[in-house]
Amino acid sequence: MKKILIIDDSALMRRVMSDIIQSEADVCVADIAENGFVAAQYIVENRQYDCILVDINMPKMDGIAFLQFLKEKQCMIPTLVVSSIASRSAKETIRALELGAYDFVRKPGQIADTNAKDDFATQLMQKIRCSFEINNSVMHEEKKQKQKSLNSSAVKTGKKEVERCKHEKGDIIFIASSTGGPKALQSVIPKFSPDIGCPIVVVQHMPAGFTRSLADRLNEMSSCKVIEAEDGMVLENGIVYIAKGGFQLSVSMNVKGEHYLSVKKDEPRNGLRPCADIFLESLLDSGYRNVLCGVLTGMGSDGTNGLVQLKKMKKVYTVSQSESTCVVYGMPRSAEKEGVVDIVADLQDIAHHLMYAKTK
Repeated sequence: MKKILIIDDSALMRRVMSDIIQSEADVCVADIAENGFVAAQYIVENRQYDCILVDINMPKMDGIAFLQFLKEKQCMIPTLVVSSIASRSAKETIRALELGAYDFVRKPGQIADTNAKDDFATQLMQKIRCSFEINNSVMHEEKKQKQKSLNSSAVKTGKKEVERCKHEKGDIIFIASSTGGPKALQSVIPKFSPDIGCPIVVVQHMPAGFTRSLADRLNEMSSCKVIEAEDGMVLENGIVYIAKGGFQLSVSMNVKGEHYLSVKKDEPRNGLRPCADIFLESLLDSGYRNVLCGVLTGMGSDGTNGLVQLKKMKKVYTVSQSESTCVVYGMPRSAEKEGVVDIVADLQDIAHHLMYAKTK
């Protein structure tokens, strides 16, 4: 029986989440706390949990402070943020993911709305179960320190290969990520140079209202300009476009031969909106001949089918994130099993391989 700790200052939300969890045979609510301070006491008492659900805005100790507490204590219990869509909460949710939360679920706007409540219940249990597959070692501080030291050597290697590989850069770079992706992207996007010579498009699985904050945060950390994709935007070299949450993203060509983005409220595919497969399929009819792809941490198999189709028609070079550095190894594993991956690399080396890759 998997044990869950719920932290939320709303008695109604605590009851709603408890009822959802208690309806499952293999999970149970072990403890409930009305704020992070009470929950921290439980941790100090060495109570054992398989997953923690935490709200952002709470009195005494909010979700951000609680995550900082877990980080200081090197407590590696997978933590899922349950957040509202308010502007402040969206920014703080991105901060929570930086601090170690593996993912988040958006609270339903209206608890009384049966459809919204059912959708929330499905997503909540899906992401709670995802926590049972998490590679906790990725969250450990010592491992991150080792990655930092490896980082510098990877950069040096890249400088040696710039001249030899410059003429073989891709026409476009595409990156797909899901669970653990917002934090992983912070180890990839800031390493791209504005003179990279191609646009970079990212599909990160996120609901509406959160991808703007993700783009803003990555923009603060990067030398490249990072923006949330908008309908009709012409793709420009050296700019990173983050797919808009709650919408499907694709690329088309106009009469001038320019590639532009299409952002539409199309139906989800396999429950995903945005969906990496949909963007990759749109590249089939594009003028891009050399495509560089990165498949990062995430559950499921999004991106695999699109890569299978794309490799039949284009020159494609695909880098997948190594299992040891993934929070969840689902998407990279799927791509590797299908044989569409050219190289497996640790997270800190992904950007290097995409910048200096040779398409086949």
